[in-house]
Amino acid sequence: MLVERIMTSPCITFHVNDSIEDAIKLMHDKKIRHLPIVDDAQHLLGIISDREIKEVLPSLLKQDVEIDYDVPISNIMQQNVITCHPLDFVEDIAIDFYDSSIASIPVVQNYKVIGIVTSKDMLNTFIELTGVTRPGTTIQISIPDEAGIMHEVTEVFHRHKISIESILVFRDKEQAGKKIVTLRMLAMNPNIAIYDLEQKGFKVLNPFELGL
Repeated sequence: MLVERIMTSPCITFHVNDSIEDAIKLMHDKKIRHLPIVDDAQHLLGIISDREIKEVLPSLLKQDVEIDYDVPISNIMQQNVITCHPLDFVEDIAIDFYDSSIASIPVVQNYKVIGIVTSKDMLNTFIELTGVTRPGTTIQISIPDEAGIMHEVTEVFHRHKISIESILVFRDKEQAGKKIVTLRMLAMNPNIAIYDLEQKGFKVLNPFELGL
């Protein structure tokens, strides 16, 4: 899946010379948590989030100190911003979210900000990919880590004309040489598929075996 599929575009931006006060008002009015900072040509110069705003706002509670919020947003914006391109893969930018512990990534094309991807967008994408928003059943299957083994799994569902909504595969941390397949099917009764999978020698896991 490409970034252009999940990004918010166009996104709200804020000029680098405008004030912190105006940025606070804009974020409050638009109910947004991330605001790319740009110049006249929409070139990205930085970004602010509600985290930076929260660090500034407590000063309002100090009665003995006057804080001037009519100063440029550049005073508090983050620079050296991680960006992505609309044709980047979502799984690639997911690594940036994970490694850098960030909550948003501006989307830049031809040096201009054309969109933004937030952690909420990433969560929504994960939910969409798992297929849990549609009625169905999820099972987990332990399989050998061998080339071509997934054909043996999916053949069961093809034979019974059961539609597969999503397949996620990850390595089994408990057993070397094994993988766990999380499969969501558009069927409320998976027993016939489970029976045939077990007849083929696959182990269908239950929540107690997974430590849940």
